Amino acid sequence: MKDTTAAGDIFNGALAVALAEGRNWKKAILFANAASAIGVSRLGAQASVPYRKEIDNIKN
Repeated sequence: MKDTTAAGDIFNGALAVALAEGRNWKKAILFANAASAIGVSRLGAQASVPYRKEIDNIKN
């Protein structure tokens, strides 16, 4: 099941985190894509936001 609610918010938040941590744009976008991909696999907005550990477990 896919629910795109909050996908953009998750992407933008994760992108901001990655850039603030000093990642280059390519790595930051890969990180944000991973976060958003997890988010759309869940229902709802706030409940779909992944934990950091979940994002880090995806190979970028």
